[in-house]
Amino acid sequence: MLDHLRPEAGAFVYKGSSDYGSAVSRLLMPEGSWSLYAVSLPSFTPESAVYIVEKRLDAHVVSAQMTTHFWPILNGHRRSPLEAPATPGVDLARSPIPLPLVSALKQLWNAALLRTRHPTRGFVHTDGTNHHFGSHSRELGFMAGTTWSPPSGSLQAGLVEMSEKLARYARESEEQQARTAAELLEESTRLLHRFESEDSRTIG
Repeated sequence: MLDHLRPEAGAFVYKGSSDYGSAVSRLLMPEGSWSLYAVSLPSFTPESAVYIVEKRLDAHVVSAQMTTHFWPILNGHRRSPLEAPATPGVDLARSPIPLPLVSALKQLWNAALLRTRHPTRGFVHTDGTNHHFGSHSRELGFMAGTTWSPPSGSLQAGLVEMSEKLARYARESEEQQARTAAELLEESTRLLHRFESEDSRTIG
């Protein structure tokens, strides 16, 4: 199995169209100045996103979760014809994040996104979660990639786990955040080394 993200055009950066990805983007990531993001689109449960916004001397991580599954709302699904259309809601949490951790996460995201690969054959998905990742920097520009419910232990699964932990960090107490930040820093370094080792095996 090719353990890499698949490249994508970036449905979560273009806000002009009315498709599902752009609609989710407008709701979950209203700020356009993020440096990295991860968006999760489950088949049957609410969508979520986590992203980092950097300023000159500080940075914040934002965790955004739909309060109800947005896909049925977008498509006008109702339990009965008399039921009023549902209104999408978003639960947001925002917290400062240490700059050394931001730097490590950006290295990891860029490493994953620079290694995107097209699969040799197509896949038909009927259930699970579609995960989207993106980064933006002055040096590399915008990059985006996606994966579908990656298998446990894979590089892609590691990236998903990092994004989920980052989202939890945004909602924790300061005491908990100190521990989680240390864990994220250690785990991001370890996963980055796994990506680099995979390159060595591929070249060999």
